[in-house]
Amino acid sequence: MKEVLNEFQGSNFHFWDSLSKNEKIVQSSKFKSKIGVHSEIGKLRKVFLHSPGQEVELMTPKNASELLYNDIIYYKNIVAGHTQLKSVLNLVAEVIEVSDYLKDILENKAAKDKLLNKILSFQGCLELKDELMNYPIQELSHALLTGIPLKRNTLEAWLSNKSFSLVPLPNMYFMRDTSMVVGSRVIASKMASPVRYAESIIMRTIYEYHPNLKGHGLLLDATEKQSDNEFTIEGGDVLVINEDLLLIGISERTTPKAVDTLVESLLKARAEDGNLEPFNILCVILPRERSTIHLDMIFTVVNKEQAVVYSPYVLGRERARVVRIRVKPDGDKKFKEVEDLLLGLRSVGVRMDPIPCGGDEPLHQQREQWNSGANLFSFAPGKVISYIHEHTLRACESSGFKIISAKDVTKHPSLLQNDSPIVVTVEGSELSRGGGGPRCMTCPVLRDKVE
Repeated sequence: MKEVLNEFQGSNFHFWDSLSKNEKIVQSSKFKSKIGVHSEIGKLRKVFLHSPGQEVELMTPKNASELLYNDIIYYKNIVAGHTQLKSVLNLVAEVIEVSDYLKDILENKAAKDKLLNKILSFQGCLELKDELMNYPIQELSHALLTGIPLKRNTLEAWLSNKSFSLVPLPNMYFMRDTSMVVGSRVIASKMASPVRYAESIIMRTIYEYHPNLKGHGLLLDATEKQSDNEFTIEGGDVLVINEDLLLIGISERTTPKAVDTLVESLLKARAEDGNLEPFNILCVILPRERSTIHLDMIFTVVNKEQAVVYSPYVLGRERARVVRIRVKPDGDKKFKEVEDLLLGLRSVGVRMDPIPCGGDEPLHQQREQWNSGANLFSFAPGKVISYIHEHTLRACESSGFKIISAKDVTKHPSLLQNDSPIVVTVEGSELSRGGGGPRCMTCPVLRDKVE
């Protein structure tokens, strides 16, 4: 990998920013970006995963809620479910482990220096920097993910309630939230909870310095908004429907102010690419509940004209408000509230037939949605990964999908070549207790465009 890193030691973002406006338009047509996501369902080529490690076992009943968990979770069961997910994805795409790319960019002194400065300053332990700069790369990568225990070598430290100087990252396997590729650019998230700040900084630094992720720069650097409590954005709330349409959840994790800023960033980026077409954003105002922390907990796209939905909040009497924003190239914006999300999609030329999470019974809908039943991940049109939810899977079958287990797929990869839509099921009873599903655990880096 050192040979690859020697290909380009500088910042991918600075490379793009250094070009003039005209040069960017020219480069957009001839420079082959190594990242690109233009839909939720395009054939997957590259995807980030983080296999859960020792950091998951560092949770206790006392600190679980602070680390955004309802309860402590069991490492062996988490690993078993995640291994199934990874085994399926390895059959269809290049799977990038965060820890591998983190070790790669830590070979770059500028990247390492910037990363440690930001994380250690935020966590108030900058005194560790000299020590960490001298760590072997493998050891440093491990420490950034699993934390460094607080040394009880002063009275202040002895009396402290803290257990760690550098806190572990047990949420890291929920890859979706900390960064996003939209088009050929990167959104570096600002997380709603400070305990996830280091995750977003790690991902931002990887995108900036790893040569295999060279694209058209930053779309939005929300990590720079740490002092603004009204500005947060997370990837579970952002769905790329096509090049001219995003769905965004307004939730406890993503704020209207962040969406307004994203609109301006999109205008600028599209101008740089020579794209003078209008675009649309549908904003879904989510209820502030544990089970609806992100939009992808009630709506995920599974085929060109099909989506798994949590009916009560998409179509029912409790349906979420939806605001459509039409944006013209000159920056003019028109705001309109639409009746529901599916009608909002139709108003911009997109048909989505709903597949009900939990089927038609309210009891089953509530139970399966709570366990991430509406959170599926598409690795090609009509090819998706889901947890094992009996009633949701029956609804998928009724809508034309064939259900196949991850165990069968790994034994017989040819099953993935089935012409009919398929749902590949992975064991998620423990993974879902962490608060997310297959879409939450995956961060697509490169997809084919949908014809």
